[in-house]
Amino acid sequence: MRNLSRVLPILLLWALASACGKAPAEQALKAADAAVEAARPEVQKYVPDEWQVLSGIATAAKAQFDQGNYKEALALAQTLPAKSQAAVVAAENKKRELMAAFEAMKGSLPGMVEALSKQLAAYAAMKKLPAGIDKGAVAAAQAELPSVTQNWANALTAFDAGDVIKALDNAIQVRTKLDALSKTFPPTATAASPAAQ
Repeated sequence: MRNLSRVLPILLLWALASACGKAPAEQALKAADAAVEAARPEVQKYVPDEWQVLSGIATAAKAQFDQGNYKEALALAQTLPAKSQAAVVAAENKKRELMAAFEAMKGSLPGMVEALSKQLAAYAAMKKLPAGIDKGAVAAAQAELPSVTQNWANALTAFDAGDVIKALDNAIQVRTKLDALSKTFPPTATAASPAAQ
């Protein structure tokens, strides 16, 4: 009984200390969750590596809290608002970078499509094609142009809708296809000159 009377105050102090530590940790976790969720859309989309870091810290903080390690949970949770804001800034920078890349392609790809279309029309009109190129290959390339044009239209639609990543992916596909076709059917003096047809 005497031993119990000695232990009880210690247990009460421990419980009180735990309860005092729990409330700040719980509040910090709520603030951290709000910051992370607010950052999620842009960060997860544009800087997924940053999102993995944020979600990892949030998971670790919750695990510490569930284990009763309120001090550790508090320390982790308190880092998340600032880290979330930094991740949002990184996402905004990445988005601007992608938009700039798309705008650069927007200035060049339509001209490339038009130039290739003219090159293919010139090849198709030639009576004698250069070595390594036949009428079938020219016709097949011309048949591909509508899908290339449609893919570019899809890129513009995605960009206007705010989906920069999809827009740039489509633009890169268009550029890759145009580059390949332009190498196969390069502009030549023979193809460009009606007198040589």
